[in-house]
Amino acid sequence: MTKVGFVRVKSELCGYGLGKGTKYSFDGVEEIIKKRVENGWSFEGYIPIETRGTGDIETMSLIFQKEE
Repeated sequence: MTKVGFVRVKSELCGYGLGKGTKYSFDGVEEIIKKRVENGWSFEGYIPIETRGTGDIETMSLIFQKEE
């Protein structure tokens, strides 16, 4: 049977730049994916959950899959 798991990640302010203004990042995403993969999950992708008025992703859901 296939098990599916989701982890929501919210972007955080990391600085200011030109153009769109403020800069945001998803700190810790690689570590979340690495830990899940080490525990037998496979990373399948992500779904944007919330976006800003500029079209940038505010919150995303990481998708994982595991055979049991």
